[in-house]
Amino acid sequence: MKNLLFIIICIVNFALGNAQIMNDIDEVYRLNDDLLAIKKDNQWAFINMKGEKVIDYRKDLVLTEKTNSFNHTDVYPVFNDGRCLIRKLISGTFYYGYINEKGEEIIKPQFLNATNFLNGFAIVVVLSKDSIGFNEVLKKAITSNNIEEYLIDTSGEKIKYLYNPRNYTPIVYKNKIPPIESKFVAPGLVAVKTKNQKWNLHGF
Repeated sequence: MKNLLFIIICIVNFALGNAQIMNDIDEVYRLNDDLLAIKKDNQWAFINMKGEKVIDYRKDLVLTEKTNSFNHTDVYPVFNDGRCLIRKLISGTFYYGYINEKGEEIIKPQFLNATNFLNGFAIVVVLSKDSIGFNEVLKKAITSNNIEEYLIDTSGEKIKYLYNPRNYTPIVYKNKIPPIESKFVAPGLVAVKTKNQKWNLHGF
């Protein structure tokens, strides 16, 4: 279905005298936010409905699972609310951020995990460090690392704290992404998992 859609787009563009030829594309995925993801040699790019490449091939796009109308799950990068997830390796840890529809880094990679945007908001995992003392022998501050979840808007501004902090030990999370323990359940409503594995509902 996804390949058929791309072929139809190319035929329409050719008929209009505005065809753009692309060769050896590995995969073409479904339309999302007026953009289609294409894959070539393990890199991803985006084209518009005219078949024009608007974001060049890159390796930092985050993949999302999407179930199509045939109940088959595809995995590819998507735009929602004009934002697409990216990730960058910084000092051995992946941090997540977002680009806009021009491929510009609009929210720099700074989160340990993040969701796609939904109705103008996303859930992100933020690392916070609190000073709890000072080691006189090592001449080094003693810090406590926690991860916390927030709602952000499409500019990256924190809109709401989600009240579910938990300890973060880099060794424990090595090569692992801290899970997001909150979820959107309705417009303006988010469910937050508590330490006792119950759920609290928050409006925003």
